[in-house]
Amino acid sequence: MNAGSRIPWVGGSWYLFGANYPWLNYGNDFGSNAFGTYGVSNSTTNATIDADFAAMAAEGIHTVRWFVFTDGRAGITFGSDFVFPDLDAAVALAKKHNLYLDLVLLDFGWMFNATSSGGVQLGGHAGVINTAAGQQALINNVFVPVFKRYANTPQIISWEVMNEPEWAITEDGSVNGAISQPSSLVNFQNFTKSVANAVHANSASYVTVGEASLKWAAQWVGLGLDFYQIHFYDWMQPFAISNLYGPTYASLGLDLPVVVGEYPAANSSTATYQQYLDTWFNNGYAGAWSWSYKAVDSNAAPNTSTTQTWAAAHASSINISSSAPRPSP
Repeated sequence: MNAGSRIPWVGGSWYLFGANYPWLNYGNDFGSNAFGTYGVSNSTTNATIDADFAAMAAEGIHTVRWFVFTDGRAGITFGSDFVFPDLDAAVALAKKHNLYLDLVLLDFGWMFNATSSGGVQLGGHAGVINTAAGQQALINNVFVPVFKRYANTPQIISWEVMNEPEWAITEDGSVNGAISQPSSLVNFQNFTKSVANAVHANSASYVTVGEASLKWAAQWVGLGLDFYQIHFYDWMQPFAISNLYGPTYASLGLDLPVVVGEYPAANSSTATYQQYLDTWFNNGYAGAWSWSYKAVDSNAAPNTSTTQTWAAAHASSINISSSAPRPSP
């Protein structure tokens, strides 16, 4: 993909306007464990997500960022039989409501020191990322079967290697305190390349990484990603190296489009939701996903009326067509 302000998909080039879902139940939307079996294929869960997706579609949202395996608490070691039914159900709901998904494979909590809750291990998987054998086992035995199953699924625009891996990389200097075995930068870059290669070999979907801050953008160049995805929060605004809200896309000098993967949906000291919507679009970015539709933290949820009005005014740029021809793998 070339540098630019739009993402090619299903016969057009689009501004990826959307929101982070990002989960109904963190770590349990896909798969099962000792906490229970209540992923997307569960009838009660499905009805809730169906209603949420219907509301998103009514507001004009077309792209949804959704976490899959998170910290490894479900879907890989436990309850693998439920992963495909849950992903099948997620894709079906997305298709029903003309939504397109960025599916986040791992969260940086995957790298946390292992803890236990109710008989379920949370985190404790740093060794998988920090060894070549672990990386290949994860990619070959878990990721590749998933990529192959959904190889020609228009609803999955992209697979995301990890959400904010910088908090688990030694050289980035901001390792989360719950991580005693962080990855080296070169190790995680190699993992990213391997996942990107696996996506491209087995799927027509794109691949990206959820970058925690603009200041780390350069370390993801040349790894086989299809677009960059950079996050922005108020704490970054005073620092030029992190302030994505100020510069235009063109001024970044990057070789691929940039989607703003997270930014405050509300309660921001930097800008209003309306100002964010206009700025990301007018400054040449390729999309923006507010955090978060489910109001999972103090950033709250995006205003429904503002979302609907803005989407209607930009319909020709954001209304991804589900009837256009599929790109080839």
